[in-house]
Amino acid sequence: MKATLYMCASASALATAMPLYAQTAGVDLAAAPVETAATGNAPVEQTAEQPAADVGKDIVVTAASPGRTRFRSSISVSQLSQEAVRDFTPRSEAEVLRSIPGIQPQDTAGPGGNSNIGVRGIPVSTGGSEYVALQEDGLPVTLFGDMNFGNNDYWLRFDNNVERVEAVRGGSASTFASQAPGAVINYISKTGDKQGGEIGVSEGLSIRETRLDGDYGGHLSDSVHYHVGGYFRTGSGGDHVDYDILRGYQIKANITKDLAGDRGFIRLSVKRLDEHAPTNTTQPSIATIDGKNVSDFKPLPTFDARTGSTYSIYNKQFQYLTNDGQVKNATVEGIHPRVFTIGGQIHYKPTDWLTIDNNFRYSDISGNFTTQFLNVAPTSSILGSTVNGATVGSLRYAAGPLAGQTYTGSYINNNPNINVFMRDMGSIANNLSLAAKQGALGGTVTATAGWFHMSQNVSQEWHVNPQISELNGRNEVPLDLFSTTGRQLSVGGQTGFNSNWGTCCARDVNLTYTDDAPFLNLAYSGHGLDLDGSVRFDRVSGVGTALGGVTGPTVMVTDALGSAALPSLVAGGTLERINYLKSYTSWSLGALYEIGANTSIFARASRGGRFNGDRRVLGGNFNSDGSLNAQGDSTAINFLEQQEIGLKQRGSLGNGSYSIELTGFHSTLTEVNYDFTRINNPAPNNNPNLSNAYRAYGAEFTGNITSGRFHLTADLTYTDAKITSSLTDPITANNRPANIPKFQYNIQPSYDTGVFAVGASVDGQTNVPSDNFNTYLIAGATFVNGFIKVRPVDRLELGVNVNNLFNTLGYRTGGIGFTLTPTSGVFQNSAVYGRIVTASARFRF
Repeated sequence: MKATLYMCASASALATAMPLYAQTAGVDLAAAPVETAATGNAPVEQTAEQPAADVGKDIVVTAASPGRTRFRSSISVSQLSQEAVRDFTPRSEAEVLRSIPGIQPQDTAGPGGNSNIGVRGIPVSTGGSEYVALQEDGLPVTLFGDMNFGNNDYWLRFDNNVERVEAVRGGSASTFASQAPGAVINYISKTGDKQGGEIGVSEGLSIRETRLDGDYGGHLSDSVHYHVGGYFRTGSGGDHVDYDILRGYQIKANITKDLAGDRGFIRLSVKRLDEHAPTNTTQPSIATIDGKNVSDFKPLPTFDARTGSTYSIYNKQFQYLTNDGQVKNATVEGIHPRVFTIGGQIHYKPTDWLTIDNNFRYSDISGNFTTQFLNVAPTSSILGSTVNGATVGSLRYAAGPLAGQTYTGSYINNNPNINVFMRDMGSIANNLSLAAKQGALGGTVTATAGWFHMSQNVSQEWHVNPQISELNGRNEVPLDLFSTTGRQLSVGGQTGFNSNWGTCCARDVNLTYTDDAPFLNLAYSGHGLDLDGSVRFDRVSGVGTALGGVTGPTVMVTDALGSAALPSLVAGGTLERINYLKSYTSWSLGALYEIGANTSIFARASRGGRFNGDRRVLGGNFNSDGSLNAQGDSTAINFLEQQEIGLKQRGSLGNGSYSIELTGFHSTLTEVNYDFTRINNPAPNNNPNLSNAYRAYGAEFTGNITSGRFHLTADLTYTDAKITSSLTDPITANNRPANIPKFQYNIQPSYDTGVFAVGASVDGQTNVPSDNFNTYLIAGATFVNGFIKVRPVDRLELGVNVNNLFNTLGYRTGGIGFTLTPTSGVFQNSAVYGRIVTASARFRF
């Protein structure tokens, strides 16, 4: 009903004026170009080096002033084509983003998502992507990128439907989007303006995975065009699991009606995503320790981080306790998003000087996060300890061919199994803008005003069970604990219900956050000079309730080895109410000067706000009536300030062409946040209340060279980041923030004869600190991907793709398990998959 009301309101507001927006707006609607190539309007800013046919492809539609090309935008922007991304078969959405300079995915996590995504030296303190928004066709996938068990990379997938990925770092992301002052990354869909399609199949040669892809678009009439596509996949992927932990599909479709007189268009779109996909929190290795330097990773005797997984035929199900005291079975699905969206776009030019845009989407989102986390500990740390009131005397296999026998391995996995019901993560988003342009001062002045609205639900029920399993990368078995007197202390490896992270996390939340943000942009273009300034006023409210954990019943449960009485926590006790409102202002100023047809320089300064959403609940931030207390009020908003200066150049190079962009940036952030996952960390890294100030400066470079059949792309980022002060841990001042490399690079050479093509991607980084204390420096690594394609006949393409060609065992983030000797230890975090080889066949029609 709410979705219908919003649709009606949008339609009524525009009934006198009509449609907007081509090819997706940027973050919010103001990003929509005033004139867009997708509607066949006149070329924009054509130069001698840029044929009219190519101009439209260069129009920036994400977080930018309307109608600007990439070359004439005073922002740092990247555009990745469908083909460029697909050639290197990214294994997760985080892998898609690694070829965008300035974006720093701190782990790969796997195809299910749950990656930490940083930008320009600003760390990810609590998980997810705090300062980076992921969008589909100009609207945010979620209002916040770092929701507990709801990160934005859960809910979208790169496939044949995507025409290109467009990313804006810093600058105008602060004012053309909400909750994204660091960067906006926009998946822009094909719309069928070109007739044709493709069907393809890929098969794992080194893994068990089959994937079918297909899409088709075209015209139903001179003024109506459509596109439909999707994929289905099944198998285990890089996790080498002995059942289909990876399985599901996505279907997307849109239809567009172009308006008479080249006045715009109306577009309707729909999407369905339903997929089980693994996510990997950690994969351990043995590492060499030399002072602070951790390097030379090698597999553990029973676990190889390149292929190992906690997904097992012996833990496909586990028990959990409902809040009303019932014991039920959960099926391990990894991350299982269920997404249905329906949207509408209107782009309308009632006159030559006025453009009206509206972009609407209703999202019905739910799912499950059901998986086994991993943390390595010595078996000796369990033997002799006290569990459920008794001393542990032995561990026994709880399932499998060795069921009942004593476990004698050196290491165990003592991290919880997780079962989170993401009951409702749905949203309603709408972005409305009006852009007026007039000739003035020998150029053109464009004024854009608009309003963004988004309502985001966060309704979840958490079950986090303490679990003991053997350490085994292939079909690990839960371990039951027995006391020195022979009493069974756990069942199916579980020593309790809902209690692994304490009372914070046997939680039940029902929250809604609403962001209303009017915005204004004023831009001038003329005499080779572009100036723009923008301001955004976010007004964010949070309402709802949250329950934490209280002591629940002692529950008698049974497995193949016997029975045990297990303690529990359940969501209950005093209800925390949330009912508050915060307002804040963001701004951005930019200037660009064009030196001739092929060189431009730009500068920009910005300040963007970031609202702290559901991570504030159950952290002591609210009064009994739901209003913010003093602590909550002081920690509700974080501000990211950035300054940047850049050079853009393109031209001829021998018989070919080149383009380069070089941006220097400076970022400052004072962040206050709360991370419950730190509570159980060993001291001193266990304070959940975070209050740190950061500074980062650096440079981003992206360059392209094309000469005949040869093409080279290079994306490089240098970052010098530092913690300038810390109330949480004062000793960390002047240290490097955790997980931020000083140098990150992605170099992609390719050669294409038309019949035959070959290419490589060299992706790597230098070392990263293990934590804010800089306890260790974790060695960087370089990973090489490659592809070979053959086109034996017209429209048919056969290919082989390789991820991690040299089977490198390495990591992109910090962490340390425990030391074994003064020169060695167990390191653990999300590792890069080992060598994966896939073959594909694609037919275009």
